[in-house]
Amino acid sequence: MTMFKSVLGAIALLVVGFLALEFFTPVQPFETLGARIEQKERTVFTTSTNANPSSLVVNVNDFRHMGVTMAATAASGTLKFKCSLSDDAPSFGATQSATNRWDYVQAVDTEDGSAIDGDTGVTLADTTDVRQFEINSNNFRWCTAELLGNTTPAGFGTTTILIRPMDNQ
Repeated sequence: MTMFKSVLGAIALLVVGFLALEFFTPVQPFETLGARIEQKERTVFTTSTNANPSSLVVNVNDFRHMGVTMAATAASGTLKFKCSLSDDAPSFGATQSATNRWDYVQAVDTEDGSAIDGDTGVTLADTTDVRQFEINSNNFRWCTAELLGNTTPAGFGTTTILIRPMDNQ
């Protein structure tokens, strides 16, 4: 009888333990709303000169979207986003060609939902602002950004571009 009570007590403890785990384990938001796969934000470039900065090229092959943040202080020039479908990263600083395939891509301003044509870009004229954009990168493998025609005198303004690739599963 003592052995039966011990086994019954052990079973009762296991049941209570499993129930406690079920009811007291916090539920993560992604468990009920779908998983969000994202990467850390990556700095594409920071510039405080009128030279065209060298830009980080981000592999976005596994992601459907990119969140882009532009943080500017007294900045001038035209911000454009470039992407490519090529297997190998193209030379984004070189002219487009049959062997160096990339193009300027459309971005959406998350503030008001307006589309920004890739060939036009975002014009900055002594701009101090933080703006956020989304780029649909369904088919792209490589993306980056560039600031063209930066006329801000050295040391007087800065522009930082950060990209965060993400996907909803």
